[in-house]
Amino acid sequence: MIKENENYHLHQSLSSLFGELDDEHINHILSVATQKEFEPGEYVFKQGERGKAFYIVLKGRFRALEESDNGIYILGDITAGEPIGEFSLFTKEPHSASVVALRRSNVLRIDSAQYQSIVQEFPVIANTLTKFIIERLRRNAHQRKMDAAPKNIAIVNLQPENDVSAFTSAIEEQFKAMGLGINIYDQETHTDDNNQTVFNNIEKNEGLNFLNCDTEHLEWAKECIVYCDLIIVAAFFYDDAKLYEIESLLHLYSDNIMNKKIYLLLLHPENAAIPKHTNKWFQERTFDLHLHLRKNNLADVRRFCRIVTNQAIGLVLGGGGARGFAHVGVVKALQEKGIEFDFIGGTSVGAIYSIALSYCDFDLDKVMALCKIAADKKLTSNDITMPFVSIMSGKKMRNFLTTTFEDVFIEDLWVNSYCVSTNYSKATVQVHERGLASLQIEASIAIPGVFPPVIIDKHLHIDGGVIDNLPIEAMHKKPVRHIIAVSLSEENTTVTDLTKIPSSWQIFWNKIRGKNKDSLPGLSSILVNSITINSRHKLEASKPGTSIFLELDLKEYKFLEWGRWQQIVEKGYDQTKQYLANTPPDKKFWE
Repeated sequence: MIKENENYHLHQSLSSLFGELDDEHINHILSVATQKEFEPGEYVFKQGERGKAFYIVLKGRFRALEESDNGIYILGDITAGEPIGEFSLFTKEPHSASVVALRRSNVLRIDSAQYQSIVQEFPVIANTLTKFIIERLRRNAHQRKMDAAPKNIAIVNLQPENDVSAFTSAIEEQFKAMGLGINIYDQETHTDDNNQTVFNNIEKNEGLNFLNCDTEHLEWAKECIVYCDLIIVAAFFYDDAKLYEIESLLHLYSDNIMNKKIYLLLLHPENAAIPKHTNKWFQERTFDLHLHLRKNNLADVRRFCRIVTNQAIGLVLGGGGARGFAHVGVVKALQEKGIEFDFIGGTSVGAIYSIALSYCDFDLDKVMALCKIAADKKLTSNDITMPFVSIMSGKKMRNFLTTTFEDVFIEDLWVNSYCVSTNYSKATVQVHERGLASLQIEASIAIPGVFPPVIIDKHLHIDGGVIDNLPIEAMHKKPVRHIIAVSLSEENTTVTDLTKIPSSWQIFWNKIRGKNKDSLPGLSSILVNSITINSRHKLEASKPGTSIFLELDLKEYKFLEWGRWQQIVEKGYDQTKQYLANTPPDKKFWE
């Protein structure tokens, strides 16, 4: 009989891959397989090598790397219970990527003959592994994030003289509410222990391990950086944004394959105003994500905890002119179900609402007030210009955006946000996560032929809907578990009995006489529907990667029908409530 205290993690790792195993299964696997230990930086195999075995991670963490002429690309991290190298073993093809240990790690090595022995004894294991491989392929096809959630988190407090207890106690309480225990380690509480002993024992802990780093215990801090899965650099926002000594001593921003993910956590006082000049903290630092956290703000704390554990919720809003008012109704219905948002992004009018919602801290009364202002101003009326570049000058829209968002940058927003434009100069999609909010939004809504292009860093930018009218792919690059996407329906397509298009004068006189026999779409409809044709095909491929995909039926509303904004908001609200009510119980992740 296997002793439970010696094989708990082995049992957990094998069970997470193959399902619940009894002692007979485990004993047989152990009798034919080989356990192997890897040191930090040691390769399991390298790209291009032939696969002779596959591995099951028992403890520790590995990183998959793809090498190309453009350099090394990090595919993701692999943790306990996941296989390594199974594709190459089964297909007999060379490994498509290299895998390296990020810290001292243990695996179970199973070669082809050993696998056959295991399968002959327990055929169900082959079915389980096949299902795992299929699911991994499916997730890859839909750009699903493969990174395992971090377990060991190094904390680098840049200003240790400041009291962070109010923040840490709130975070600890929230993790407990999520069912996650916290274990806190620092050198002072383990002065009598060998560091390696401490790290070995950490692997046996349930929940999250926080490793405190400081300059007084530099060797401990360096080992924490090697051993951790995630580094959180914490700083009080209004203090000096210089590069601190500990950041240099730990070489946090050096570029190498062992780089860990780094989150920059910016701490704010209670009831702080929206921050300004967040980018002062970006000057000498390279990191994966920055987060704002206000003292005693439980919404911020919940958001932080979800993001750190890869449990975040992302909201993606599509383009569609005046129909974009429906996005506000959608958010209202989602909030009523207790759903909070950790990331938000959008294209075209979806860019306006995603940035506006974050700017208003998801206060829908403030957002509705902005909707009324936009509707009253009729931003696409009385803005005609000489049609050399576009039929509208864009001045009314530009003034509205600059008045609304003033000098706020996207990185200043409380909730991490982005918008998408099409880089006309490069013919590629451009994701805007930093920079002046009003300018980035203006680029995202620059419908070709309607609004003039926008110049950013010497490149021309036009409406994001040309390439991606619902930017779900950009959201997959965040540590999200659930993505909610909102698609605004296109106008009805037009079928006509005409054999040729009437002249402009004929169309004009028919309108004067009240005869609209032609049933032809207007110029704005033709322009908008034409530029989003490519995006519609992309939309279908994106659906499987979402937890909620809302396709709102708004065909009764015209693209520029600003006057009916309240009805459109209500329509979005009603349709979302109906969708949520009809969602099968096993799909209601918010419950």
